[in-house]
Amino acid sequence: MYHSEKPIIQIAYAVENVHNAAKYWSRRFNIGPFYVNEHIKLENTIIKGQSGTFDHSSAYGWKENLMIELICDHCADISPTPERNASGGVHHIAWIANDFEKERKELSSQGCEEVLIANVGHREGMRFSWFDPGEDIGHLFEIYENSKSLTDFYSFLHKASLNWDGKKPVRNVSEIT
Repeated sequence: MYHSEKPIIQIAYAVENVHNAAKYWSRRFNIGPFYVNEHIKLENTIIKGQSGTFDHSSAYGWKENLMIELICDHCADISPTPERNASGGVHHIAWIANDFEKERKELSSQGCEEVLIANVGHREGMRFSWFDPGEDIGHLFEIYENSKSLTDFYSFLHKASLNWDGKKPVRNVSEIT
């Protein structure tokens, strides 16, 4: 099992529809606003060791000291999401790696299988990777390459949550200026 001194900054839940899930989470847990990004563009995508395409949508919100991601995996063929995580529940937890390559090697050396690595098409090509630590954990680990665009995005979500008046709980990520 992997142990990290890095703080968990995100928890993601697998959902079937990010819009419906964001509305529900907003109403049920008073989280908002959520920003939806559909069919997120990725580049240099490797899924389970093979070049591929990972089609997914996400809604991002913030609660206290944690980003909440609601993620929908649209992949019909090969998917990095284990079947145990595809239909609901915790999908992954995430942290920012100051040394992305070192973190990847460390996770691999501790028996975690890298099931996805990609560059985000926007946000200056920031890299992220998913690791499957196995059945005993029950969800994936995600590591982010530390970048200003990523920390700016997290800061924006945090500030938006502090100023949220409860109106318009679901928004499009294109509304972020």
